[in-house]
Amino acid sequence: MPNSPSTFLDAYGAGLSTSQQYQTLSQTGNSAAAVSVLNTLFSYGDHAPSITSASSSSVSSTTYVTVGLVLDRNNNISADPLLSGTWAQRQAALDQYSSPADLWATYGANTGDYNTVQGSVPSDAFLLANQLGYLSSAADRTVWATFTVAEFAQFFGLASTDVYVVTPNSNSGQATFVAWAGSLTLPSSVSGLWVDQNVSITTPHLINSTAVPLTGLPGIGNGANSTPAQTVATPAAVAANYNFPLGADVPTDPIALVENTVNNQAGLFAAYNLYRQQVGLSPVTQAQFQVLSGTTDPQGVVIPELTLDISIVAGAVPNSTQLLYSFLNTYPYNANSTPFSAYQLAFFDTTNHPSVITSSYPAVGQASAGSVFDWAWQELFKDGALANVSVHMAAGDEGASANFPNGTVNVAHTHSSPFTLLVGGTSIAGLYTAQNDTTIEQTAALAVAGDPATIFPLVAAGLKTLPSHLSAAAPAAMATVLTTMFETVWQSIAVESGTPTSVSFGSHQTGSGGVATGWSIPDYQQAFGLSTLTNGNRGMPDVAALSSGDTYYAVLSADYVNGTSTTLLHGDGGTSAAAPLWASLTTQFNAVFVDQGLPKLGYYNDLLYIAAVIAPGSFNDVQLGNNDNSYFTSTTSTGYTSPYYDHLYVAGTGEGYSAGLGYDLASGLGTPNGLLLARALSAIAHSQVNSLADPSTSPPMLDADGSGWESGADQALLFQTTGNGATVHLDLGDHATLFSSGASASYSWTSRLAQQSLQSDFDPGLALLFDKQGQGAVSYARVANNETLAVTVDGVAGQATQASLSDPYGFADFFAGSDQVRVARPVAIAETVGGQDDQVAVVRMRQVGENSLQLTLYKVDDLAGTIDGLAPGHPAYAAAAQGRAYLTTYGANSISGPGYGQFGYTELQGVNAGDIIAMRLDNQTTGAVFWAFANANEVVNGQKVGHLWNYGLNTWGWEDTYGGGDHDYNDLIVQLDFTSASGHHWLV
Repeated sequence: MPNSPSTFLDAYGAGLSTSQQYQTLSQTGNSAAAVSVLNTLFSYGDHAPSITSASSSSVSSTTYVTVGLVLDRNNNISADPLLSGTWAQRQAALDQYSSPADLWATYGANTGDYNTVQGSVPSDAFLLANQLGYLSSAADRTVWATFTVAEFAQFFGLASTDVYVVTPNSNSGQATFVAWAGSLTLPSSVSGLWVDQNVSITTPHLINSTAVPLTGLPGIGNGANSTPAQTVATPAAVAANYNFPLGADVPTDPIALVENTVNNQAGLFAAYNLYRQQVGLSPVTQAQFQVLSGTTDPQGVVIPELTLDISIVAGAVPNSTQLLYSFLNTYPYNANSTPFSAYQLAFFDTTNHPSVITSSYPAVGQASAGSVFDWAWQELFKDGALANVSVHMAAGDEGASANFPNGTVNVAHTHSSPFTLLVGGTSIAGLYTAQNDTTIEQTAALAVAGDPATIFPLVAAGLKTLPSHLSAAAPAAMATVLTTMFETVWQSIAVESGTPTSVSFGSHQTGSGGVATGWSIPDYQQAFGLSTLTNGNRGMPDVAALSSGDTYYAVLSADYVNGTSTTLLHGDGGTSAAAPLWASLTTQFNAVFVDQGLPKLGYYNDLLYIAAVIAPGSFNDVQLGNNDNSYFTSTTSTGYTSPYYDHLYVAGTGEGYSAGLGYDLASGLGTPNGLLLARALSAIAHSQVNSLADPSTSPPMLDADGSGWESGADQALLFQTTGNGATVHLDLGDHATLFSSGASASYSWTSRLAQQSLQSDFDPGLALLFDKQGQGAVSYARVANNETLAVTVDGVAGQATQASLSDPYGFADFFAGSDQVRVARPVAIAETVGGQDDQVAVVRMRQVGENSLQLTLYKVDDLAGTIDGLAPGHPAYAAAAQGRAYLTTYGANSISGPGYGQFGYTELQGVNAGDIIAMRLDNQTTGAVFWAFANANEVVNGQKVGHLWNYGLNTWGWEDTYGGGDHDYNDLIVQLDFTSASGHHWLV
């Protein structure tokens, strides 16, 4: 049960409202204090709002406020156990319910309690809310009522003198709303309360903070200094740049869009089809563009957010029907409502059942953590997860400040539910744009000159073409092709010279990100190892995509629809564009999943974090830029003004977050490589489903034994070290192994680079640029089932932070300071679609070795590599392996390397579920033969030489030279894929 009672500051005040004013009001309910607080919080500059007591004769009897009374779930059952399992466990649990009615009979409200609460509400208030479109039912656990102010006071046990009608000044941009002082009395079975008014504090926070001197552009990669240099690309071009997996001809499911209003529907629909024609898409029928909630003005203004959203979805998934759910803001009853009702209508739409939803709208008012308002908001998105809807929400365009001018970092609490996928913002620059962006032009010159130190992080961020091979031509007015050279955090704040200097704080120029202190860290971020970074709270964003900066989206102009412009297309963006782009990608993933016999994704944040660990090539790792835009405001001159504030000065405090290696609070996991991510998600989902059906098919590599780790099977293991060089101590049961590792080369191959190289359009020049970059050392051991395993590096115990995510896929990383030891199997276990036999497996290769190479894949009997009792290294082992060799679909029992720098692809036939697949490499130039199992290889200095290196999900790199050569382990990169060839082969 959430904390109650609550005051109006809980509903409208912000998570910042722990002020003495709030405390005093909570304790006394004093009306004079309430008016004082309202004047303080909702004034703008030196303009005060008009505040009228509900008891005044000047308050109209038709002043309304709509409230949702939210009940607990049936028998106080919690949705958390169902939602906290693995994705496959959630899907299996949801599948047990034969219909939505069956599901909500369990997770909705108790029918008797619901009827009691509904009966307590004045019938006219309940009927009016119903007429306005609010969804009241035991399933959604909400009784909506549209009260007059007098009814509101009476129902919640308030004196009429403690209810106020607040009319903000005209500069605030807010509508009239209802507020109150004192505590509300709720019906006994009501656990949550939602007041459907979008209200934000407009009075800035005047805080004594240290200002940071500002000049130019605080961000990087957002400063193309001429309009022609800034690219305006079609959404289809952006989707193609992110390697979306499906072509435009593949049918995809509808997408739900939460919108504020959908005015002038006839004019909008006509303009939308003109836009589609302009960007090369076929027109749609009205059935493919449906407005499903909200009464809107036929002559009203269409806002840019709406035209932006529908344009992104049209370009990215042109065959998806768009289902628009707008706020229920019918004047005069709710002149400025929240998106709560729109989310609810989408989640409980029993006709259309949308499986993917995108929104840029949180609730503006920040409910205090633990309040009845906060509880209602949290449970709403649990409903979305239970309805198996993938919810995408823009992280916001307000940077690390969240547009709270208090001088520090903040996160909008209603923008950070762990059951939504929060999408941050980036900027993309091609070569021409980069050469005209003063913040990156020098870096671009180094990249074109072939500087590996410059190019290496650019490849991690998605660069697939050697910079010297990129076109330097100016982009077209509407670019239909977009090629990333730089991807940076979206940070377009600019400091302009003047007296005083102007800086665009508060003007929606930066992707939001930070730590949501009102939410505990979700399981998927805990398992990823983010507890220290986020101090045990929810970090955001989860992912990112192009928002604005050096590249904009070519979208339908709202001004064109409104008749104020004759230009049909214009450039626009923001995280409000990044969210529908990710929703479109999820819709393509759903098409792939259904094609492969899997359920739709629904709530799938955990799968994305697993993919980032085992298949890091699935994400472009944005490593440049920041979202530093924290600031404070003052009535005293600071030397800076902002166009966002009236009669006030601003000053930046320099607080925020920077992009870096891996997850960060500016860009999350990164931006998508759609095809690689689709392959990873498919592999993870089938593995989880297969494990539920038969856990024995893929035994864990390591088990947690309470105090450490132990081997999950009798198996061979690789121990590979990266970092600055170290002495590694392995405790394996009752014996120990000690080996030394030199430092890894500056550009030694990572799992991300190895996986990225396995793209047919990855430039061979990039692969060759990073050839001959030595890894650390690799050791090899046979480990018995249940044998304990511990890793120590230079005396520091290694911590397998992410092992719970990677272990089911055959490896675990032990971190110790700047060094890392990967424990991995040298074999693959075939996790086929549906656990079926006689399947086709895809083999991808990238050769970065100069010799002629040949690869053989063969079946072994166990994880130690034995065949009919013969261990690797036995004189008869080679013949036994040849007898177990898989045939390609062309009938060959070996695969030739594709050649120096080149990519190759083939397929194996006859792969059965649970097959254990090992490899042999023949260097046909030198005649040497190497095995995945080091105990079958040559001896140098008394040690067997390992020739194999693990690069993540069923991906390995070979060293093709006797004695270990240059130890770069990229002479032949090999990946096995057991799911992409299923269905329509869309991922092959």
